[in-house]
Amino acid sequence: MKQHVKMTTLLNNGQKIPLIGLGTYPLKGNSAETIVYEALKKGYRLIDTAAMYGNEEEVGRAIRRAISEGVPREEITIVTKIWKTDMGFSKTLRAFAKSYEALKLDMIDVVLIHWPDVAREKNIATWKALEEIYYSGKVRAIGVSNFSPEQLIDLLKMADIKPILNQYSCYPGQSQEQLRVFCEKENIRSMAYSPIHQGGILSDQDIQQLAEKYQKTPAQIALRWNIQRGVIPIPKTASSNRLEENFAVFDFELTDKEMALLLAKG
Repeated sequence: MKQHVKMTTLLNNGQKIPLIGLGTYPLKGNSAETIVYEALKKGYRLIDTAAMYGNEEEVGRAIRRAISEGVPREEITIVTKIWKTDMGFSKTLRAFAKSYEALKLDMIDVVLIHWPDVAREKNIATWKALEEIYYSGKVRAIGVSNFSPEQLIDLLKMADIKPILNQYSCYPGQSQEQLRVFCEKENIRSMAYSPIHQGGILSDQDIQQLAEKYQKTPAQIALRWNIQRGVIPIPKTASSNRLEENFAVFDFELTDKEMALLLAKG
C-alpha cells in the first residue's frame, strides 16, 4: 500500500494533496482514533474531519501518534470544517480556535466552510474570517463544502483568496458534472464525500461488470471513476480490510467509454 503515498496532485496554491483520503463521519471515540492511526500507518495521507463530527480530538491524537512513530508530518493533509451554527466572522474565529485546540497540531492543512448559508452576507463574512485565519499562519489553505456554482460565483467576487477546493457528495448516479466542470474551470479542486453512496451503488450491474473485468470490487470502480475525473474521493470505513481495498485503485484505468457509461447514470 505504501507505494501510493506519493500519489498527489496540486491545489491552486501549489500545495500537494493526495488523490484519495479517509472520511471519518460518523466515527467517534476509540473507533475513530484507531482507524485514523491505522490508515496513516498503511499509507493514507489525507484525513477528513469536522467540528460537527465530534471526533477532532481523536483524529488529532491518532495523527500525533503516527507522527511520533515516523509518519512525516509534511506528507499529511488534515481537513476540518466550520459548521453552519458557527458561521459569521467572530463565531468562525472562535470555532476555528476550538478545532485548533481539539486537533493539537502545529498547523491545520485545510479548513472549509461546511455548508453555505442561505444569506450571502454570512457566507462572505465567514470566508473573510477564514482569510484572516490563513494570514495568521495557523492554516495552510481554505476552501468550501457543498457550494453550488452560483454560491461560488458570489464568494469569488468578494474573496481575496480563492477557495482551494469544494467538497460535495459525488458518485456514479450523482455525478455533479456541472459543478465539477465549473470548479475545474475556476481551478478549484473537487473532493467527494460519500463516493460510494454508503454502499448504495455497489449492486449496479454495470459497475459489477466492470469490477469483474478489472478483478476489482464495485467500490474500487466507483473510486477510480472519481479519481480519473479529477475528483478526490474520501470514503469512510471502520474496517481494516476496507482501508486497503479503498486505497488499491492505482493499478488500473477505466477507458473513456467506461467513464462515459458511469457518467451517464446521472
